[in-house]
Amino acid sequence: MVSFAVPQMPKVVAGMLLLAAIAVPYATLSQLAFEPVAKDDQQQKIVERIHDEQSLNGPYSQNLIGPLTALGLLYQEGGDHGLASSAINQALQVVRFNYGLYSLDQAPLIQQLIHNEKARGDIAGAWDLEHELLALARRHPEDLRTVPIFREAADGRMDVLRRYLSGEFPPELMLGCYYHANVSNPEKGNCNSGSKGAAAGSILSDAWRNYADAIRTMLRHQLYASDELRELEMQLVRTSYFYGNPEVGRRSLRRLIAYGAANAEPWLSRVDALIQMTDWDLLNGRNGYALDTYKEAYELLKEKGIDAASIEQIFSPPTPVVLPTFMPNPLAADRAQESSGHIDVAFDVTKYGRGRQVEILDTTTNASDAAKDELVRLIYRSRFRPRVTDGEFADRSPVVVRYHLGAQQNVASAGSDR
Repeated sequence: MVSFAVPQMPKVVAGMLLLAAIAVPYATLSQLAFEPVAKDDQQQKIVERIHDEQSLNGPYSQNLIGPLTALGLLYQEGGDHGLASSAINQALQVVRFNYGLYSLDQAPLIQQLIHNEKARGDIAGAWDLEHELLALARRHPEDLRTVPIFREAADGRMDVLRRYLSGEFPPELMLGCYYHANVSNPEKGNCNSGSKGAAAGSILSDAWRNYADAIRTMLRHQLYASDELRELEMQLVRTSYFYGNPEVGRRSLRRLIAYGAANAEPWLSRVDALIQMTDWDLLNGRNGYALDTYKEAYELLKEKGIDAASIEQIFSPPTPVVLPTFMPNPLAADRAQESSGHIDVAFDVTKYGRGRQVEILDTTTNASDAAKDELVRLIYRSRFRPRVTDGEFADRSPVVVRYHLGAQQNVASAGSDR
């Protein structure tokens, strides 16, 4: 590396040069040549306020941040995206001048710019700004203001993935170079084509990284009781369920157990978290291990004095629990939906959560053969939480369910093979 010796200079001169070096990037920015214009009375008042403040305290006065931001928003709402960008960028430069190039105070303005670029149809511009915002957020790993930044980026990646897998080719696919990131030899890859599975995996990993960054930030503050923290963990669980990689979801479920213990939650809540992880194990083929853990959880509930009704609701409810529980139970009646009829069905739930010996008992006259066949398939495809009968996890536990016809006929089995 080439190095240069820096000669000494008088402190006054050095200070003047430093101020000049700081001022030049801002003074030469095109945004500062932007002259606010007004198209209505509300904008006119803000423009006059900006001019007055510039005259009084100069172009980098902190007091300009608010009115420039408000003016940018008004331009954006009025469809003047070019003017909006100029106003927001000028506000951004004022923030950087006053608080530093890497201050997180500029994040809301960058977010506003992102929304403006998307509104004007510049997806590439919005993408570049989002990467700038994420890089800024990662400079502040302990600042809780980064949590919504990471979460919004992760949710955006999941939207791209859903669109891609449904047959679209969103521009983010190439902007993120998701094909290139997964080829075995990156030098031979490109950003425009490649394996669909590899690209989908890259998008998913990018989303997971952002969810994980948000979670880590919250954990640094020990926010174990936070609903937002739990929702972030459940986003990992849900996406892991739908798109593969059960270990990602299991780690989140295990952390949720730890949060309950750290927060000294009631035993019913803590054991329920353990059962949720055991449901996950059962869904993912760890049958014997899951059954042993269910038994331990059942005994723990009794040991901690949990009332019998609560235990029954977990392990022996009238309608069997279909896994995973974060999806709607397709066998449960939807009280908001009027039933157009019903099918009464009997079947056994095995100790490993399989539906067997399905028998249609009775139906209303409008229940078609197709509806009955679909219900039978639904039961055979689904995975259920094992049931306790007479204090034991029986090899087979018989149940009778009234399945209501209507909207639920269109609900796919939450526990079906993916």
